[in-house]
Amino acid sequence: MGTILIRYRHLGRGESLEGLEWEQMERLPVWQIAIKRLGMPVPEYAMKVVLPSTIVGLLVGAIVFWGSSGLFTGVSGILLAFMFPLLTGGVAAVWPLIQTQRIAIAIEREMHMFITRMGILSLGDAGAQSMFDILKQMGDYGALAEEVQAIETLVDRWHTNLPEAARIVGRQSPSPIWGDFLDRMAFSVEAGQPLEDFMRSEQDTFQEEFNTLYDTRLEAVDTLREIYISLTTTGMFLLVVAGIHLVLFMTGTLEDDPWTVMVRIRWILLAALIYSLLQLFGLISFMVLIPDDDLFSRNDMTTPYKIKMRRAWAIASIIGITIILITLFSSFLISYTVILENWHKYGLLSIAVIVTPFAVPAYLVGLEERSVRRRDESYPGFIRALGGTAQARASEPSATVRALRGIDFGALNNSIDQLERRLSMRIDSDHSWDWFAADANSMMVSRFIRIYLEGAQSSGEPAGVAELVSKNTTNLLSLRRRRALSSGTMQGVAFGVLIAMITSLNITISIVQGLGSSISGVAQGITGTDVGAIPELSGGFGLPVLDDSTVVEENIFLFKIVVSILVLLMIAILGLISARIRGGGITLSVGQMISMLWVAGLTSYLTAVILDASIGLFISG
Repeated sequence: MGTILIRYRHLGRGESLEGLEWEQMERLPVWQIAIKRLGMPVPEYAMKVVLPSTIVGLLVGAIVFWGSSGLFTGVSGILLAFMFPLLTGGVAAVWPLIQTQRIAIAIEREMHMFITRMGILSLGDAGAQSMFDILKQMGDYGALAEEVQAIETLVDRWHTNLPEAARIVGRQSPSPIWGDFLDRMAFSVEAGQPLEDFMRSEQDTFQEEFNTLYDTRLEAVDTLREIYISLTTTGMFLLVVAGIHLVLFMTGTLEDDPWTVMVRIRWILLAALIYSLLQLFGLISFMVLIPDDDLFSRNDMTTPYKIKMRRAWAIASIIGITIILITLFSSFLISYTVILENWHKYGLLSIAVIVTPFAVPAYLVGLEERSVRRRDESYPGFIRALGGTAQARASEPSATVRALRGIDFGALNNSIDQLERRLSMRIDSDHSWDWFAADANSMMVSRFIRIYLEGAQSSGEPAGVAELVSKNTTNLLSLRRRRALSSGTMQGVAFGVLIAMITSLNITISIVQGLGSSISGVAQGITGTDVGAIPELSGGFGLPVLDDSTVVEENIFLFKIVVSILVLLMIAILGLISARIRGGGITLSVGQMISMLWVAGLTSYLTAVILDASIGLFISG
């Protein structure tokens, strides 16, 4: 209750709430909602959170400035030092807004299930208080459960009437759709409409609003996708410029210590840092905007699928660790000079070979994902048939389920057969249905089957409950299909951006390699020439590498390593973004990362081979 009612702690039980600023019941702007949810005044938050964060950033910036005094000096060093307090202070300042947006998404994620549950409860004789008593016990509703608890506390503890309590919570809710729903509920109750009638009539109204909100989120995904492509392109441009600068202007010796080498490649490191920050900004934006979609059910039962996945992860881990150990020990016997010298060709492929065993669990999860989605598609028809049969026969659950065995429900057939056997053996009915949900391994089936059983028992109208559940699940599946289209587009964009990045960076590597070879040849041809006089003859412009081309090859190799690290970072972020939009969990994300790594490795190899064969197109003479 620290989110909604924290500003009322000074009141005693039963005291009047008059005098608090509730007169204006219009919805507050998001920034005001974020401030109210801080739990403290803004100046206090600034002193306790923003200021310490800024001071920590200043200390880190000072340490970086002192430690990297040889890397970045002058204005660049000062800017780098002040970047840390700006980041830490800025994040602390906007964190309440980010947290408010996260809560809004968490509320909206559960709204569909909440409205369905309320509509089903309204089919029975449950009154307003009993309905809220049931709902406030549902901890799996997360942030929405806290909102319901806030209404119940205002009504029970502070003796506020239900419409006023709903308006108070709705006004301060970060979710517009939840706030609008509470406003409609308050108006209907004040007008004398029973809460049960309102919940029944609200089904269609809410579905339209929820669908509109869902479409808005998906359109925002399209906008974010374009922004992400633009940020990635900007980062690649910085890397290209920094790579060419490294070859033409950075000199040194082969005996340079690591710190001197870092000084030499500092602009590459800075470009890589900016590129990484841009990628992380894109990831955070997607994570904040897109709600997670739980596809697989969560339970403590040891199903065959869980056993198979444990074995798959154990085998993949053993094989992966074995490959890594063999690679490490063989490095003492076999020289990997060919791979290191041609890292842009073989580097990513070598990494892909090492992590490939972990693609096996991801493949199995992918198969299970397709099976779960097929079960979800079959569920609305099954629940309608189950409710209709239960209404017509009014028999025990096992007989009701047995009557459905001759009907083809697609991917759900096996789970239905297992359910009928457990019910026929007189195993505890609730436990049998829990096992049915575990066998189906679907979060949607798991949650909606529990709603159906609870509603059918409380209302005595299984056919009506089943019809309502079927209608809402069908709508939810329709929204999932739209999300799947957006996910497919994002996956295509991810592979396209990855291929474009690798191709452009390999072109850069080929160019700098050609420049390095040409400059080395020029440097050898002007051994007797006063190289220091060249800048004077050329109006003050000269290439330091003409004077000393010793570390050209080493610079190019370091550029290849930095590029490979950034490619791996990009693959990880694209995998997480695609998994967020698609749903299904981290294992599917790992599988996509491995697939993208193979695509990146093959693209890198092919483009490097083609560019080596046609280097004359880029470097003349």
